[in-house]
Amino acid sequence: GRALTKIVAEKIGANSYSDIPVFFWTSIFFMMTFSFFLSILLFFLSDKIVFSYLKIPQGLQEETLLAFYLLIFSIPIVSTTAGMKGFFEAYQRFDVVNIIRVALGISSFLVPVIVIFFTQSLFWIVLSLVFIRLVIWIVYLIQSLNLNNDIRKKISFDFTVVKQIFKLSSWMTVSNFTVPLIVYLDRILIASLVSSAAVAYYSTPYEVITKLLIIPSALTAVLFPTFAANYLRDAAGTIRLSVKAMKYIFILLLPVILIVVIFSFELLSLWLGNEFAQNSFIILQLLSVGILFNSIGYIPFSFIEGIGRPDVTAKIQLIELPLYLIAMWFVIKFYGTTGAAAVFMIRMIVDSGLMFYFSRRISGKSISFRSRPEMFIGLPLIILLSILILNFQFAIKFITTVFMILIFILYSWKKLLDFEDKQFILIKLKNLAIR
Repeated sequence: GRALTKIVAEKIGANSYSDIPVFFWTSIFFMMTFSFFLSILLFFLSDKIVFSYLKIPQGLQEETLLAFYLLIFSIPIVSTTAGMKGFFEAYQRFDVVNIIRVALGISSFLVPVIVIFFTQSLFWIVLSLVFIRLVIWIVYLIQSLNLNNDIRKKISFDFTVVKQIFKLSSWMTVSNFTVPLIVYLDRILIASLVSSAAVAYYSTPYEVITKLLIIPSALTAVLFPTFAANYLRDAAGTIRLSVKAMKYIFILLLPVILIVVIFSFELLSLWLGNEFAQNSFIILQLLSVGILFNSIGYIPFSFIEGIGRPDVTAKIQLIELPLYLIAMWFVIKFYGTTGAAAVFMIRMIVDSGLMFYFSRRISGKSISFRSRPEMFIGLPLIILLSILILNFQFAIKFITTVFMILIFILYSWKKLLDFEDKQFILIKLKNLAIR
């Protein structure tokens, strides 16, 4: 899907619109075929996964297996949906993407809740989610046909463009395998080495805090096709845009992460009770710091892939995967879910650092791919101060947090934002005041 975004964005930038249909249909067919064979493979492995590798209680194994079959059936749907979504992103039609994303997000939570009123079977809950994905797939296909009429007229598969697609997408496909493995590895190992019940103490704060990734995800969705289309024509301008995006993410997310870290126990206790909070609040703190670095790292990651070097990011992830597996296995076995959260945080910090390093190296010495050093000078101090006030009374924590956020806002305005940024913000505030 990401490869299709890059190729179509380049074709649009070069005004080669007639080439787009063959790349679209070839990519969709390629994704459908590949994911179909993957589904068959997983179908034959499902029994072993459910009955041997995951510690599913005896009474829930059959229900889990049926849910696995449904998820396997949905793989071709989900993969080709990603391709069509990438097609819209190449055209900068984020209005359509966001409307569908909102509909998907709401229905993915609402429909299972409705299903629970009638049955608590995991099979029917997962079936409802697969049905939603199928509806979204149909909507994307119809909208794709409307976006480019030539796609409706020229349904074709061309083996001559497969090599060009595969050359770019092969390394991206490696990332698409390694990233989910890395992302879900912690919960799989917790279920295997500890228990399936312990997963809840880890996955609940994880699912909550990772929702903040919607901010860098939204930015990179816009920036990725921009990188692909503009880098060769204006490398310096593209890099300045990257630095600006990292700066905005840092300014937006640091106050939120600060609040979550300091009030992690209170937030979890209010939501899920004291017992759950006692088991999960440190996990939430560690994951939050990791998500901050991960969010900033989204930009150099998209930059590297957008300019046509997905091999770099894929190789980094291939090296990280076995190291992460070994580290996770060790800490989960001896330190449980808290150790898993700590390893996650460390990996996010290291991974972001590697993305910064290689993005600057690839862009060349003549172009400075550096964010302002002030962005990170105060970060260790803020983290240290946050740790020091964790055990204070709520009122003291609240006052200190407000003070820290105000200082950060003032510092950001004085040091991090340039004249163009300030003018943009002032104009937006003025428009809001007029409304």
